[in-house]
Amino acid sequence: MVFDFSTFPTLTTRRLTLRELQPEDAPDVFVFRSDPEVQKYNDVPMQAVSEAETFISELIHGYNNRQLIIWAITFPAEDVVIGLCGFNYWNLYHSRAEIGYDLALAWWGQGIGTEAVGEMVRFGFEEMYLNRIEAGTIADNHGSVRLLEKLGFQREGTRRKYSWEEDGTYHDSAIYGLLREEWVANHPADG
Repeated sequence: MVFDFSTFPTLTTRRLTLRELQPEDAPDVFVFRSDPEVQKYNDVPMQAVSEAETFISELIHGYNNRQLIIWAITFPAEDVVIGLCGFNYWNLYHSRAEIGYDLALAWWGQGIGTEAVGEMVRFGFEEMYLNRIEAGTIADNHGSVRLLEKLGFQREGTRRKYSWEEDGTYHDSAIYGLLREEWVANHPADG
């Protein structure tokens, strides 16, 4: 049976717990959503915790309306939200979803993002029965490109001069995709 949104799925990895986002997580979310370096290729940095509260409310509403699934990335021993990852869009008919992710600067370069997104991808193929998972990233966001490529995503195209960025220029967007058959070939015991 395809995942039905009746119970929010908590996921665990070797180091992490991916859990449901709560309104009281707003101060933690504000830490990385207000950081200009973290948001460089993502969104306008938040200016107040109230923006994080509204953002969380919108994500909870999206889940309750079966539109998206966003996990809070935490360490089991400390229930502090250090990032987010999730399926921003899910097309049930076509069995495909689009992913996104965000991680506090203090945790960059430690494999946390790859571990969290990798578990989310596993969930997508095993529990949501997705055929395709896709991601869009600014082409010169090298950290995001590395994360996707480590997980087996393939670059499928470029949207030229797709987004206006803080450096005052338009940047290309790279489109990445991973198919279920590719994931299963690299995770035979999992899929």
